[in-house]
Formats: sequence, structure tokens, C-alpha cells
Amino acid sequence: MYQAIAHFSYQNFEQDPVTLISQVLNQWRFNGQVIGREMGVTHHQLDTHSEFQVRVATPEQESLLPKFNNEWVNEALLQAQEAGVEFEYFELVGRDYNAEETSANPAEFHILYTTHLDSCSPLYSGTDFCPVPLYRLGDNPELTEQLIKWQEDWQACDQLQMNGGTLEQQSLVQISDIESELTQKGRELCKTVEDLTQIPTYYYLYRLGKDEEVEHNRKCPSCQQEWKLGEMLFGIFQFKCDHCRLVSNLSWELQ
Repeated sequence: MYQAIAHFSYQNFEQDPVTLISQVLNQWRFNGQVIGREMGVTHHQLDTHSEFQVRVATPEQESLLPKFNNEWVNEALLQAQEAGVEFEYFELVGRDYNAEETSANPAEFHILYTTHLDSCSPLYSGTDFCPVPLYRLGDNPELTEQLIKWQEDWQACDQLQMNGGTLEQQSLVQISDIESELTQKGRELCKTVEDLTQIPTYYYLYRLGKDEEVEHNRKCPSCQQEWKLGEMLFGIFQFKCDHCRLVSNLSWELQ
């Protein structure tokens, strides 16, 4: 992942330029071109002109190039331009060594996976277990937005169950139960991604349990077939069902 500065010029204040810039940022975020929700917009008086600057995190060095824009990004840019606010250019600050490294290899399969600590794409490559930028899915704004919103919901539930207080059990059910609303939505998204890319796409099912015998011998919760792996995958996944497109961990309480 990289840190970059996006530069916006403006001609007038007939419309709030910060609101217009924020609309562009939101569409970049839903398209996976920028990561995270905290993007400070600052005003700068330069020798020759004034401008707004935005510090953003990007998956790749070229993430903000027009070739990665989807329809909704271009529409937001056009609306801003018509109101006198224009995205001029971006400059790279450098690589962020405290962030996930974006996958650079063709994916043998995908995993829809996230945690409350993640600030990256929820779509991981099964080749190197690095996040795959969502704009690589092509011009599919509804799909990429749904993936980001699924991630936000999953992370919120994960944070609540980790906190061990408010809505702990309800949140745990959402991320670990095969029948939960969040799981069903995630599996639907996996199927859509797989149909689009023709790459097998697996859903991560979180697991907690204290009975060691039960945990080591549990079957796939969808088809009830054997799915335990001989070796742990990426140091996380002990279970994988190719038929149901599911992966899961050995209970975190037993590791």
C-alpha cells in the first residue's frame, strides 16, 4: 500500500468544494482506489494559486489513474468539474510499510476475508494471501460498493464480539453462523465475484469453540462433508470446502 496526495483546483465557491471533493473520495473508496475512511482535506495557498490537498492511502502506485475509474467515479469527477472543482493530479509520498502489501500475482482462487484490524480490500488472493484491489474487478460499481459495505458490517461485528460487551453474542453469530444474514450476503457476493472473474472465490467463516475434540472433527457446516486440511493454509485456515466455497479457522480459543 502507498501514501499519496491528491490535488484539487477550484474556481469558485458557489458550491462547497469540500463536499464535491468528498463525493469523489467516497467513489474512489467504494471502487477500491483509496483505502480507509479518514482522509483529511486541507486548503493550501501557493505562490501561483490556491488548492485543496487530500492525503490518501492507495493499494498500488497507479491506483488513481483514470484507467481504473468506474462509472460512478467518473460521474463524481464530472459533477465536481462542472461546479468548478477539478482533480488535477496526485503525487506519491511513498510506500506505507505499516500496511498490507497488495497482491501482485494472478490469483489461483479468492478469499473474502477481513478482521476489525484490517484497512485493505476484503478480497484476498489465494496465491499469496495479499489483498486484491477491487477495481481489478472492472467497471462494477454496485458490486465493489456492496463488498465494502459487507466489510464494514463484518468489521463492526468483529469489533463488538472482541470487546466482549454490547451485542457480543449477536455479533459472533453474524460472523460465524452459516445461516446468518451477514454470511448469506457474503456468500452471494463470493458467487458474483466468481461468476465475474471465473476464479473460485471462498467465504471465510469465523470460528470459536472450546471443545477440542469437536473442533478438530467438525464437518463443513453447509454440506456436512470432511473439510479439514492436512496443513494450515496461510497460518489461518484449517478447514476448506471446495464444493461449498468455504474456509474456516480452528477455533481461536484452541490456538
